[in-house]
Amino acid sequence: MLLKDVLPYEFMRGEFDNCKAMKFADIKVVQEYESYKKSWIGNHKYVHFWYVLENGYAVGFNENPSRGWSFPVVKYIDTKLWIYHEGKKLKYG
Repeated sequence: MLLKDVLPYEFMRGEFDNCKAMKFADIKVVQEYESYKKSWIGNHKYVHFWYVLENGYAVGFNENPSRGWSFPVVKYIDTKLWIYHEGKKLKYG
């Protein structure tokens, strides 16, 4: 599924043509998150859903009650680490 398929249909209707997320509209989504399960990794306060893209970026759906919608973009760094014990890789967690 592409980014333009998971964001609200208004994203593709012209209002957000100049936002940074628009250039990622045709990039494949590899992971979806709801912020109550995994917090948004950027600075925006009202991101309730966010998506990790195949190109290494994350795009949030920010629903600010006083400013309206925005789609912040940040570089995504996977925070999971391999756990080693006596030189052997045990798990990814």
